[in-house]
Amino acid sequence: MKKLYIFLILFVGVAMSAQAQTDKTAKADKLYEQLRYVDAAEAYEKLIKNGVRTQHVYTRLGDSYFYNSDFKNAEKNYARAIKNDPQAETLYRYAQSLKASQKYDLSNTIMNQFASLKPADDRAKQYKSHPNYIDEILGMKELFTTKSHQFNTEASDFSALQVGNKLYFSSARNENRGKYGWNKEPYLDIYEATIDDAGTVGKPELVKGEVNTKYHEGTLDITPDGKYIFFTRVDYYKGDYEKAVDGESKLTIYRALNAGGEWRDVATTSLESKEYGVGHPSITKDGKMIYFASEAPGGQGGTDIYKAELKDGLISNPVNLGPAVNTTGDDSFPYVADDNTLYFSSNGHLGLGGLDVFRYKDGQVTNMGSPVNSPLDDFGFSYSEATGKGFVSSNREGGKGGDDVYGIEKIEICEVVVSVTAVDAKTGMPIPGAIVSLQDAGDNTMPGQTTDANGVAVFTTDCNLELIARGAKDKYESGEATLSVAEEETAMVEVLMMPEPEIVEDKIILNKIYFDLDKSNIRPDAALELDRLVGLMKKYPTLEILAETYADIRGADDYNLALTERRANSIIKYIESQGVEASRLKAVGRGEAAPVVDCASKKCTSEEYELSRRSEFTITKR
Repeated sequence: MKKLYIFLILFVGVAMSAQAQTDKTAKADKLYEQLRYVDAAEAYEKLIKNGVRTQHVYTRLGDSYFYNSDFKNAEKNYARAIKNDPQAETLYRYAQSLKASQKYDLSNTIMNQFASLKPADDRAKQYKSHPNYIDEILGMKELFTTKSHQFNTEASDFSALQVGNKLYFSSARNENRGKYGWNKEPYLDIYEATIDDAGTVGKPELVKGEVNTKYHEGTLDITPDGKYIFFTRVDYYKGDYEKAVDGESKLTIYRALNAGGEWRDVATTSLESKEYGVGHPSITKDGKMIYFASEAPGGQGGTDIYKAELKDGLISNPVNLGPAVNTTGDDSFPYVADDNTLYFSSNGHLGLGGLDVFRYKDGQVTNMGSPVNSPLDDFGFSYSEATGKGFVSSNREGGKGGDDVYGIEKIEICEVVVSVTAVDAKTGMPIPGAIVSLQDAGDNTMPGQTTDANGVAVFTTDCNLELIARGAKDKYESGEATLSVAEEETAMVEVLMMPEPEIVEDKIILNKIYFDLDKSNIRPDAALELDRLVGLMKKYPTLEILAETYADIRGADDYNLALTERRANSIIKYIESQGVEASRLKAVGRGEAAPVVDCASKKCTSEEYELSRRSEFTITKR
């Protein structure tokens, strides 16, 4: 039933298909064009039994099943329809049907075919840039529990919304209504029931007043002051249908006034159009904006999400939310939470199958993951941050009817906001633009983030973990730091990153390499400096280095020469021990040669002698 509410259309009257290929398919095509998909499927099945096995028949039969969420039969017929000259949208729907059966590998294969036919399609671009999206979604932490509500029936029940102590939802349970040809269920009505703080729902009844008619009424919202209800209805007003030139009667948004607990004086809104559908209103907490879905021309795809100004019950200045939210697929069922986070359903963004629920916040669209989403259709999401409770609708396995309403409740998770600051180890200044990451003891690494102008990146992680923060940036050696997070709101850690050694005319400039008097072993402080050279050589694996050590003139010449040779060899051995190949290194002890200060002809200070006691590193091959 929600498929009708995605497409925002209701066919009234008779229209002949321009795509009917032969007289043999005319009857089935007529049923299909009338959106009588149950009857159309039966007619196409009969054609196949009688030997009419064309791509047109298999595609239309697959679509007839697809639009009623019979993905198993849709899958079977799409597989036949794509054998020769496959059409892009058929491939896409086939891939979606395969996901409903959790045949993800084959779905990805079909998506690759779709992407090759329509490489500029944003659905293809998303898939090609995130080929492992299924594993990523399934690996997400569960944020909610879900539980089917007792008021569900064998008919379709969906899009529940709590307003105060009232629960409103759409349902096809009213057997006094006529049957709709799309799926042979009764036309939809809006129901209301009481709901207490524990979430117990009373007996549902038809909403009071003039909202419901003998045709479809569905999704709704009520202004914060309780004065107006905005709801979706087929374009049927005062007993008359408004039909587009294509013979379809579109869905649109109507408004009614609260008259002592009953909704009266139903009126159209400025969003009404005979030529395209509009529906699924959601009103912001302050009552100043209304969000909705529409298939208006100029959008991104099938149905797009819009927002408009709302004042004194009047809607004005609608604006498409653009490609940040909308796709070339169908984006619908918007819900705006009290903190202005937008939740919506889409089959254009990457999901587990069918419609998935997404969150749009801070410019980012995020899949809500399981169990809010399933391999089938998930939509009609509403949620209160204050109570941690809400609703989602789905035709997932195990339900009572075609679509069912599920209660959701937020899982209380202990989380810590960790601020990681990348710091220049020499200057103590923050490093903007560094890539930092967090890893726990189980080697689970959070995706890297780029530090801001203050050298800071912020992560949210579980409590009670031992973590390693790492940082990297061009011209810096990577650094790391450890921290423990307990049950606290925030934690901070600094990652010290040493600048890479400077290279001047093939000389690698390091800080002073110190040796103890008359010793050649590598001191810990010298090792830290040599690690910078190791990091450079590992980063540039073709570099070859000459290490030269010098002494001052104090002491015997032979002794100083031997001492510098031992020190040069100690440097080379240390570098080799850190994983650098010996063939890339050469060590030379120069003794008293090439003093920086000529202390033979003058009396030198200790500082001047020290200038000559040095180690130099020269690049011999890049």
